[in-house]
Amino acid sequence: MKQVLTSEEVNFLEEKLKSSSPAPWSIIEDEAVATVWVVPSGEGNPIALFDYRSREQNSADAHFFISARNYMDVMIREIKNLRKRILELIQSNNIEVQKRMDLQAELAELKKILRNEDGIN
Repeated sequence: MKQVLTSEEVNFLEEKLKSSSPAPWSIIEDEAVATVWVVPSGEGNPIALFDYRSREQNSADAHFFISARNYMDVMIREIKNLRKRILELIQSNNIEVQKRMDLQAELAELKKILRNEDGIN
């Protein structure tokens, strides 16, 4: 199973999301039948049908299906925001590391100057 999404895969998912029917999606269920339908925005013609399994399984699958759709934009936005924040933290850390290295070099130079003034080689 894939562990990490590449930026290209995140963008691909975002494009697929944009081209799909708008959220929220909802479910039409009837206790008398095992079939479960998924409809966009609670109205219109069904866009998906869950059948051929038990009513409970069809319902569970349909609820997962609409949850994935209804929260996909939130998840993509979260992934992008977290990646951006990680890059900001890495860049900030790199700046701090460079500052420390510069200070260490300056300190070494000052020590060298002090040794020369004291006649120490």
